[in-house]
Amino acid sequence: MSVADLSKRLQMDVVELRREIEEKQEPGLGVIGKIAHELSLPKFAFFMSRPPELGGALPDFRSDKPDQTQKSRQTVEAIQLAQAVQRTAINLANRVPGELPRFTASTLSDIEAFSLSARQFFGITIEDQRDSKDAKAFYTLCRKKIEDRGIYVLHASFPAEDGSGFCLAHPVHPVIVVNTKNQTRARRLFTLIHELAHVLMGKSGISDPFIRKNEIEKRCNRFAGAFLVPRTFITSLLKNATLVKRPDVDDVAWVSRRLKISQEASVLRMEQLGLFEEGSHSSWLATVRGQGGNPDYSEKGGGGNGEPPPQEKTKLAKYGFRFAQVFSPLLAKGMIDPINFYRATGLKPAYQKAYFDYAKSLTSGDLQDLDLDDE
Repeated sequence: MSVADLSKRLQMDVVELRREIEEKQEPGLGVIGKIAHELSLPKFAFFMSRPPELGGALPDFRSDKPDQTQKSRQTVEAIQLAQAVQRTAINLANRVPGELPRFTASTLSDIEAFSLSARQFFGITIEDQRDSKDAKAFYTLCRKKIEDRGIYVLHASFPAEDGSGFCLAHPVHPVIVVNTKNQTRARRLFTLIHELAHVLMGKSGISDPFIRKNEIEKRCNRFAGAFLVPRTFITSLLKNATLVKRPDVDDVAWVSRRLKISQEASVLRMEQLGLFEEGSHSSWLATVRGQGGNPDYSEKGGGGNGEPPPQEKTKLAKYGFRFAQVFSPLLAKGMIDPINFYRATGLKPAYQKAYFDYAKSLTSGDLQDLDLDDE
């Protein structure tokens, strides 16, 4: 990272910053504090005999050749949280839900077939999708069923330019993080399944499903589309509706509501299946950009009636179902100290039991009406 890059992140004049770190014998503690905060490092790291390694670096699958790149402070903190959750689970939890399927398919036909078998493995049925009242309900159901198979799904908010989500692959304790910044639940669903593809590949990294510059991302995107809208399901999901070959934005929005996935994912998948003509996605994208922007990036937060949502719900939204399943019994048995657990995961002791009890109390019937707001 250059001094110019750091000055932008600190919102500090580059000349002033250069004077502090290059001309003075020792930068002021105020400047050190700002840099430490921005890079998610302790202040003492700047007084070590050798430079510290910057945390939060993951391969960036949005590039032509995925490599580690440094991200914003919020993204680094999200990565560090995911790493802490995974590390704590590896050290303390020994519950193994079963081996996950391996994503090795490379041809389009093989990816389509594997996607359907993976969906069956996670137990996500056509009835689940058809009967969900909206994309939000279908997202929660998919998240729960994926977590029931041993994959942690966390939520974090970080700059959209750093990606839509990321995953930390592991044979027993894989972690997916979905970026909640502005993404509708419908778009989060595509991100979730895209990151699931990375988990099944065994490849950790950060990505955006709609930036496809390498073969890994293209395979993960095809998997996500085929997983969410299997070719054999499409007629039932659309209730035998007659579709136009050249859709306008209203047609795409209607299909999106029927499929319970994002509008962009809908038009892409329908084009892949030959139900929309070639070029429909690029035409739709140009139209919505001219009308104010992609509708998949307009999620609004906040609790109902102006009141903040209950903490147990926001914690469930952030940490998920698997987190509660694994750590609740360990906390109850005294195998985890509440303070140390807070230091590792950021979950305050005051909220631990309420969140765990709430997650445990939910039944499958509750999922359809479960409304989880972001923090």
